[in-house]
Amino acid sequence: MQCYVFFGIQGSGKGTQAKFLSERTGFQHVNIGDLLREQVALDTELGNEVSRIIEVGDLVSDDVIYKLIGDSFCPGCKGVVFDGFPRNIAQAEFLMEHFEVKRVFFLNLDQEKAIARISSRRVCSSCGLNYNLVSDVPSKKGVCDDCGGKLVVRDDDKPAAIARRFKKFYKRTFALRDFFETRGLLSEVDASMGIEEVSAAINAIVDSISSN
Repeated sequence: MQCYVFFGIQGSGKGTQAKFLSERTGFQHVNIGDLLREQVALDTELGNEVSRIIEVGDLVSDDVIYKLIGDSFCPGCKGVVFDGFPRNIAQAEFLMEHFEVKRVFFLNLDQEKAIARISSRRVCSSCGLNYNLVSDVPSKKGVCDDCGGKLVVRDDDKPAAIARRFKKFYKRTFALRDFFETRGLLSEVDASMGIEEVSAAINAIVDSISSN
């Protein structure tokens, strides 16, 4: 199965750009964070374990991630846009073994700008809809437009968890840039640009791949 991959520091816009590319290509968007949060919402045994891990800003084991991915594909899925996977070299090797990787996009954003973006994020405590107090503001402060639920800061967007996730990103995930670059699959995109500019840069790369 063909796939595209997005990775970058928390707040770099992986989810937004992966969604755009999914809509453009017809590939399924697989957001690892959403899959994990779904388990938490369902109050499964795995969800309870994941909840404890997320609260401290840690990462879920590779085997759990592989199972979630395998269970997530829709019938007739022709391709996947991965968002938040892989997060380490072992997962990258798994990806290379099981998928045809078309391109890996590294959304490059410095830590200071990432923190500014993350601090503006909110999520509905009832339906899970995401908001941004800068770019996607709710009609009524602190209230979800869709269901009227209370908007809150996600556990993994709180300062202590952000600091731990940044540390783990630089220690583990950042090595993915070299892994994919040596295989000729990496495209680095300046994520400090506007959303539409970043999307245009990504689309140009995808189009150039398709034309070859």
